[in-house]
Amino acid sequence: MSATSERDLAPDALRGFALLGILIANIPFLALLSAEGARGVWLDGPANGTAAGLMIALVAGKFYILFAFLFGYSANYLIKGEQSNRGRWVRRSLALMLFGAIHFTFFWHGDILFLYGFFGFLLIPFLFRTDRTLKIWTRVIYSIFTVILVFAAASVVIFERLLPEEVEFEVNNAMPLDDIMRDGSFAEAIAPRLELWVLGIGTGILLQGGFVFAAFLFGLRAGRERLLSKPLEEMKLGRKIKVAFLIGLPLQVTGAVIAVLNEQSTKTSEGTYIFALVLCFVTAPLLTFGYVALFLRWMQRGSRGVTWLRQGGRMSLTVYLSQSIVVSLIFAPWGLGLFQEVPLWAVLLIAVGVWAVLVQLSIYWLKRFDQGPLERVMHLLTKRR
Repeated sequence: MSATSERDLAPDALRGFALLGILIANIPFLALLSAEGARGVWLDGPANGTAAGLMIALVAGKFYILFAFLFGYSANYLIKGEQSNRGRWVRRSLALMLFGAIHFTFFWHGDILFLYGFFGFLLIPFLFRTDRTLKIWTRVIYSIFTVILVFAAASVVIFERLLPEEVEFEVNNAMPLDDIMRDGSFAEAIAPRLELWVLGIGTGILLQGGFVFAAFLFGLRAGRERLLSKPLEEMKLGRKIKVAFLIGLPLQVTGAVIAVLNEQSTKTSEGTYIFALVLCFVTAPLLTFGYVALFLRWMQRGSRGVTWLRQGGRMSLTVYLSQSIVVSLIFAPWGLGLFQEVPLWAVLLIAVGVWAVLVQLSIYWLKRFDQGPLERVMHLLTKRR
């Protein structure tokens, strides 16, 4: 296999890798606490605490940015620099919102497809702007949301310290969806899931929306110059890896340790937890693009694992939705009924297993068909008329 063909694998292979991180980030909300995920008593013990620390340090916030970067990167394949393809982009965004609405109604209230479709419309004014304009807007949006998050976290910490009597927070407050996930029906889960989606979308946009959109813009600019297809010696991968793991990783570990110790303490501080999350989300891009650099370096060696990951990436829409369906059948009472029955460390192992099986099934599917089933539907909805 030539170096050029290896590099051409990068976008799909990275997308297949990102699907694992997204599932690991999502699965605690499907298996433990619908609104809070891995918090409170679910972090008790060294095994669960270590699993939570690794999840926060290595996964939380990083893979949504990677997926968003690849979303912006792939926009160039659809638009191809032609104004006449704007309609295809609009149809693609509408289709993503449709898939997302089905997803958050019936399976997973933390869906990202609807939000990506919505951001797709916001991306339209930038599709044909200059690289310099995209670079400026990427930095401006990232900076604005960083300031907002830091201010919000500082406000909670100050309020908690000045008026401790007014702040009463209990992590394990029962949510209606939790009760249904323990002993309810598929139909009964729809309304509380929609309620959680409505409540959570604002928080999600505040915590990650700005960073995700900035990653869209960066991906759009990177795709124009085919950044992932450049000769590796021009990409200065060694420097990017050093920055990621000498600066980004220690910051992520610091945030993770603060969050886990706070959750394991006898008196949980919501301000401390939010501060730790903000630290991890604000500095997440350092580690995210360190992963990309490591991945490209790995591709130099011609690993078969890259080809394996690529098949999952080619069917990313199908795999993403399938992950939610399979996981819901594992934990919901209309499936195996394991909700709140499995410790966090085992929940994360289940995530890895589900992802690996679905990627392997993608390989079998693509031996017979050119596209995944939902990718085919997306193609029919968005093809040029």
